[in-house]
Formats: sequence, C-alpha cells, structure tokens
Amino acid sequence: MTRLSYKYIKRYASDLMKKLYRYLKFHFKMACKNIVRHFGLTFSASCAVSVTLILISVFMLITMNLNHFTQNIQQQVTIRASIDTIVTEEEQKQLQEQIEAVDTVKTVTLSTGDEELEKFKDEYKDDASLFEMYEGDNNPIRDTFIVEIKNGESIEQTASAIEGMKGIVSAEYGGETTSSMMTTFSTIREGSLIFIIFLVVIAILLISNKIKMSIYTRKQEIAIMRFIGASNWSIKFPMMLEGIFIGILGSIVPVLLTIFGYQFIYDNLEGSFMSSMFVLQDVFPLTLEISIVLICISIIVGLVGSFFSTTRYLRWKR
Repeated sequence: MTRLSYKYIKRYASDLMKKLYRYLKFHFKMACKNIVRHFGLTFSASCAVSVTLILISVFMLITMNLNHFTQNIQQQVTIRASIDTIVTEEEQKQLQEQIEAVDTVKTVTLSTGDEELEKFKDEYKDDASLFEMYEGDNNPIRDTFIVEIKNGESIEQTASAIEGMKGIVSAEYGGETTSSMMTTFSTIREGSLIFIIFLVVIAILLISNKIKMSIYTRKQEIAIMRFIGASNWSIKFPMMLEGIFIGILGSIVPVLLTIFGYQFIYDNLEGSFMSSMFVLQDVFPLTLEISIVLICISIIVGLVGSFFSTTRYLRWKR
C-alpha cells in the first residue's frame, strides 16, 4: 500500500467519523429536546417502566436465591443406608463398592453403630447419660453407609437403587419432604421466569404507547420532515434514542432499590433464611449482576418499543 493511498484512507475514515459524530450529536440533542418538551409523558412512562423493573428485580432475586437454596440442599442432603446386622465385614466392603459403582453416587462413607451413637450423644449433650445404657453390645443402632450424591434431583432413584441391594435394610434421605421441596423450588423458578418475560413485554408496550403518543403530538413536524425529503430512518432514530432514555431513566430507581433493598434484607436476616440450609446469596456480585440485567432490559425495551411504534406509524402514513 502506497503512502498516498494510506493518507486517503486515513482522511476518509476521519471524515466519516466526524460525520457520524455530528449525526449522533444532532439526533441526541433532538431526542433530549423532545423529552423536555413532553416531560409529562416521559415521566409517566419512566415511572411505569420503573414499577415493571422493580417487579422483575424482585422475581430475579427470588429465582437466583432459590437456585442457591437448591444447590445447598443438593450438597447437604445425603442418603443413610442401614446395613443388615447379619452382613460381615467382607460383605460390607463389597456392598460399599457396589454402591460406589452407581453412576449418581459421589462418595460412600461407613459409619458404625458406635459412631452413630456418639453423634446422638453430641447432638443431645444435656441428656447424654440416657444413651450410656446402649453402649457396647446393647447398641441397637445399625452400621450405616452415608451416601453423597452428585445431583440432588436423582436422590429418589438413587435411594431406591441402594435399598434394593442385598444387605441393605433401608435407605432414607428425607423422603417426600425433600422431593416436594425440590419440586416446589423448581415450579417457583419456572413461574418466575414466565412472569419476568410477561413483565418485559408489558414494559415494551408501555414505552411503545408513550412513543406513539409523542408521535401524534408531532404529526405536523414529522409531515414537514417527510416533505423536505427526510428518510424514515432520520425520523425513527431520535424516537429510538428517546425510548432508550426513557428506559434508562426508568431503571435508576429499580437499580438503587435492588442494591440497598437487598443489602437491608440480607443484614436483617443475617445472611440466612430460617436455617443454615437456606443461605442467601452474597449482596455482591448478585445485586451487581441483577443491576446490569435491569439496565440492559431497560435499553432493549426502550429500543424495541420505540422502533415498533415509529415503524407502524410511518407505514400507516405512507
């Protein structure tokens, strides 16, 4: 490439950037003037978007904490497989290997009857003397396999598989309580996701309606622009910028409420809900992630809502 052609390309790129800057600056000023001129419509649309985004934020906080709860439950829930008293030590080892061979099993640990009795003593320290009569040969507690699984959703099937093995008396994990809890969490998560999508659609319609009202107040202005040869894109662009501004303005309050509101709830609950199994997610980065999502949603709904409303109007007036 010659020095002359390089200078030409550089100058062309510089001129193009200047034109783009002037174009964006002009339409940015135009959008700002329209927002100030129709402040009432802008404010009402921003408030409506704010309410929608606050609801989205609440459901996102619920959904993400439910995911966290589910992961904690999956990590903490174990299967306790009681071993028949007639099983020998050699058979116990074979049985342990058999359980470890199950695809969904993570680890298998043997806890003897004496160890289980000691756990009871530690748990009920005030009444530890009551367990002394069961020490030694009088211990009625069976040797038990403590089974950790890879995925909490497969706990029921895994427990059934272990319970069906020869030498296992029972395989307990909390039964229907754990399964129903996991199912409930899953249902709430799915319901929240559907509701969030519904709220996003509502936000798009709100901004679309505001832009439509703004267009009708500027019918004469748009007619003059078309008369002097302005392209549809020149008319659409400031409207789309206006929609983005409305979305961003509407996201300010939800973002602040998400950060400080969740911080307040987290501090008051001391990081957990009801028990150590239901530990809340840390304030950061959770609130930061949700805030970014809210701002992105606000920009998208502003852009999409304004684009559809202006496109529909310009087609109708063609």
